[in-house]
Amino acid sequence: MKNTKNKLANKSKLKVVTVKIGSVEDFFSNVKSVMQAADRGESINKRAATLTFINPLEMLHFLSAAKIKLINSIRKHPDTITNIAKITKRNRASVSRDVNELEKFGFVKTYEEVNPGHGRHKIVELIAPRLKLEAYL
Repeated sequence: MKNTKNKLANKSKLKVVTVKIGSVEDFFSNVKSVMQAADRGESINKRAATLTFINPLEMLHFLSAAKIKLINSIRKHPDTITNIAKITKRNRASVSRDVNELEKFGFVKTYEEVNPGHGRHKIVELIAPRLKLEAYL
């Protein structure tokens, strides 16, 4: 059952999340072009997502060095928040806060898994294996 669940989850995963700087007008222009493509019956890329920041400093704050290290750790080995905190040598509460923020914006997901003899635990996993950054000033 577990293998089937993972295979299904892998099929629905995003391939890339793009984080970029853009204006509100850029955002609505992109939405408009996607909706027009849908109206024409064209396929919409459901395997990619974009998170747009208006202010470059907000993007840098969101993707701090600590969060990038956290993302890379999760990419190598999805695990519990406690284990990720040990691997990244960070406080568990800080990792938990960052994981919650990354989950809120769709970068990671958490799911419960049976931990034989110890009940259940939450695993943190990346939604997309690649993160593409675009910035200009």
